[in-house]
Amino acid sequence: MHAVVSPPVLHANPIKADPAIGPSTGRWQRGWQSLDARWFQIAFLLSFLLVGIWARDFALRPTQVLLAVAAAVLTQVAWQWALDLPTKRQWGGYLSALVTSLGLSILVRAQSDWVHPLLALLAISSKYLIRLGPPACKSHVLNPANLAAFVAWAWLPGAWLSPAQWGSESMLALWFVALGGLVTRRIQRWDVSLAFLSAWGLLLAARLLWLGYAWDPGAAMWLQQLSSGAVLLFAFFMISDPMTTPQHPRARMAYAALVALAAFVWQYLLYRPHGLIVMLFFCSWSVPLWNWAWPRPRFEWA
Repeated sequence: MHAVVSPPVLHANPIKADPAIGPSTGRWQRGWQSLDARWFQIAFLLSFLLVGIWARDFALRPTQVLLAVAAAVLTQVAWQWALDLPTKRQWGGYLSALVTSLGLSILVRAQSDWVHPLLALLAISSKYLIRLGPPACKSHVLNPANLAAFVAWAWLPGAWLSPAQWGSESMLALWFVALGGLVTRRIQRWDVSLAFLSAWGLLLAARLLWLGYAWDPGAAMWLQQLSSGAVLLFAFFMISDPMTTPQHPRARMAYAALVALAAFVWQYLLYRPHGLIVMLFFCSWSVPLWNWAWPRPRFEWA
């Protein structure tokens, strides 16, 4: 089977020449800018995972991580070669599998070793099996790591989510913001993260005011809820996925606010767990409609 010719796309990491930069510095800068942003995501997620295992006592075995990585990469290999995609011989064709396997390892815990590789297989396969949208920006609908987390929570016995294990330490929050901000800037999706955090912060503040909290301890509670590792991980590494968010800038911001509102209702009005994970899964199905209403060329990794 041969790959269909892709429509016009937007590329990440545009390189602009600067006449004030010398040859050697210019080569270094161009090399830095030309790096695929997913290398940064992999490095950051791996660092978060290692910090979590060593400093936060994650209930996660190295075998589960290795199995998740192996299953994700092998599944990506199988689909790339079965569909005869142009990226099947390139490293860039398999970076997303590493991002997905590290993301689900951070979020999912399980009693058995088979859970993580099964989730990796389902998550990667969903990119090729569930694709919707107008021709100019048709893409996979579900963020793979989000799908894996949702399936683990909703359907798999002996599996659960542990996004709260990160805690709310200020230094860890700053680490997430700094590194996540770099990644979202490089993939041109900083507006999604900013819109989500703004909407989520306003909703949390409104809830505290409604409950009658004074400035002290209300402000401290608000900051702790907004700067938790789980929220920042979600904002910078999940909802900002350029392949599963609306392509139009204003549509992206409205979509991010919608996810925040839905998650707030689920978590604080219906008193159900994992509002961000659950509502992103359901809201993702609306992205093709956003793209039909406000079409733009599909994002592609450079």
